Amino acid sequence: MMNVYWSALGVVSLTLLGACSQPSSSSEADAPAHSARLAMCGDGLAEGCVEAVSDTKGLIYSATDGGYEFRLLALEDGAELQRFGEEHGNAVSGPSLEDLDQDGDLELIIPDFTGNVNTVYRIWQQVSDARFEPAGEVSGFDLTPDVQTGLIGISSRGSAVQYSYTTHVLTEDGLVLVYQLDADYADAACVLTQGPAFEASSHDADLLLNGCEAEL
Repeated sequence: MMNVYWSALGVVSLTLLGACSQPSSSSEADAPAHSARLAMCGDGLAEGCVEAVSDTKGLIYSATDGGYEFRLLALEDGAELQRFGEEHGNAVSGPSLEDLDQDGDLELIIPDFTGNVNTVYRIWQQVSDARFEPAGEVSGFDLTPDVQTGLIGISSRGSAVQYSYTTHVLTEDGLVLVYQLDADYADAACVLTQGPAFEASSHDADLLLNGCEAEL
């Protein structure tokens, strides 16, 4: 039913392990210090373990009553560099890390509340020294980076016949709207709303509208 315009473009405390035995080889002696000191996540951010967000820093989180607590740690010795919290409601998924704007730095995505099929996602971005700051929030059922444009896109549904696709660019001031494209299949109509960042983008308003209307 939906083409590219709507489809998927898309702590518990830090665990310090016991003292390690004397390394038996030079390769073990040269291993990074954090591999022996921190409980590192195996595949993606998970509660109670550290996920690297840069060569020297990692993120760990724990669930609290109605929220999350995050800590940014130095991978070398586990020193705490930043601590912050964020609320969450009934979202079924947990926090994750993804490079939403394709700049090489991971963004923290925190699902908050899910209603109907849409979820509110709170986005935190890395700033100087790999620290995190809130960038804003988006709502929809599919939050995915557009690898060709570097924009952050999310599809949402207003009803059985009403869909939206919204794109943002991530700036030093947070999320800035590029455009929102609304489609009503009952009325066979599309509406394009241009955001503050539309003019600087590579998009053409007529092409977006024509592509949307061709699918109705």
